[in-house]
Amino acid sequence: MPVPIRIYNTLTRTVDDLCPLTPGRVGMYLCGPTVYDDCHIGHLMGPVLFDAIARWLRARGYQVRFVNNITDIDDKIINRANRTGEDWRAITVRYTRQYFSFLERLHVDTITDHPRCTEFIPQMVAFTQELLRRGRAYVAGDGVYYDVSQQPGYGKLSGRKLEDMQVGRGDAPSDLRHPADFALWKMAKPGEPTWDSPWGAGRPGWHVECSVMASELLGTEFDIHAGGDDLKFPHHENELAQSEACGHRYAQLWMHNNLVQYGGKKVAKSDSRMQDPVFAQQFQARWLIETYGAPTLRFFLLRGHYRRPIDFEPGNLEATRKGLVRLAELIGDGLDVPTATNDVLHRSLGSTAARARAAFCAAMDDDFNTGEALAALFTLANHLRKADAAERAEGALALRDLGRLLGLFLPGDAAQLRSGGGETSGVVDGLMQLIVELRQDARARKDFASADKIRDALGQLQIAIKDGKDGTSWERGA
Repeated sequence: MPVPIRIYNTLTRTVDDLCPLTPGRVGMYLCGPTVYDDCHIGHLMGPVLFDAIARWLRARGYQVRFVNNITDIDDKIINRANRTGEDWRAITVRYTRQYFSFLERLHVDTITDHPRCTEFIPQMVAFTQELLRRGRAYVAGDGVYYDVSQQPGYGKLSGRKLEDMQVGRGDAPSDLRHPADFALWKMAKPGEPTWDSPWGAGRPGWHVECSVMASELLGTEFDIHAGGDDLKFPHHENELAQSEACGHRYAQLWMHNNLVQYGGKKVAKSDSRMQDPVFAQQFQARWLIETYGAPTLRFFLLRGHYRRPIDFEPGNLEATRKGLVRLAELIGDGLDVPTATNDVLHRSLGSTAARARAAFCAAMDDDFNTGEALAALFTLANHLRKADAAERAEGALALRDLGRLLGLFLPGDAAQLRSGGGETSGVVDGLMQLIVELRQDARARKDFASADKIRDALGQLQIAIKDGKDGTSWERGA
């Protein structure tokens, strides 16, 4: 029998036992990206965090079906196509491939299904028809809308009250019954991609897409619905409302990971700091992976608890990188050796490694507290540095194998872990040397304004320039 696991349920605001609908099997749905632009770290946080959760569920004896959708039709995609003149399908294919490439580099490999919205349009039309038949939706001027006032307990997931939702969207039609009513089907505008429906050519609304894909792949009642905290309202609230209105019990447990911070402050697209391209670059997936390496980024995302915010100030990433390298040095040549995933949970261990394993397991069984689990590994590592050779060798392998349960210390990461750098650390070193030389040339010409501008811009990236009697040097993590 699988080991019991406790999970915080956003819907009930309680910590509940995981009791799968089918014993020994877990169905989990995670909202995926809208593929219209380059991936940023927000697109990857959920997949990494819930991949670690899926890995642990499997380690504890559960079979997991993990669904992560791709939103490949949406206003953002259409707007991008209109702005650039590129076919909307080409845009979605390119950025879907990019997303998959980042998942691969970050060892997100427990996802079993990546449904695309455009693959389920007929089912979305049928879902909307059922809501109309039940009197829970109506046809308005520009589409079919869900009537939130007919939904008992609307707002129970997010904690919002319907009577407080009196301000509508500026582009909403005038014939909505309530400002919070949302589109199930959008009538086509000239030049937009369309599909046939009983109400005319158009396309599905965002919220319908996830309700249908989750139910089609996992059933009208399934175990876990996951996503970022920013999706709790309106997306998840509306998913839940329309699914219940269709007679579906939908998800038993709702799990939400927290969001990105920088310097203790939440980061969002509306953040004025994002207008600075140097600042904004720090949240791009490619830049993070190439600068710090995929192993460091995955480790960093798991260093806390999934329900807490993650602060991407470069000093935090740099400290995480150094900590990961110290653990890798302790593991040594063991990094190259493949292992059976769950062996460490069952084999005999010495007392110190056994205590670390017990603490690791207790943390993961208690709402998947990866931060506490990794703290147990650091405690073990600190002990092993003072232990004799035999205990150090056994403990280092236990440390490696416990980490591998979370997708860490895998053989494919060995080169990066040994180098301690990112995927392009050699390129970065060469570019930095060029920048230092350009700054030295500016100083030699007494162009101190340009020299200071270079220094200040690098400072924004947490790279310190130091001028000394022996020349100029630089270092990360300033």
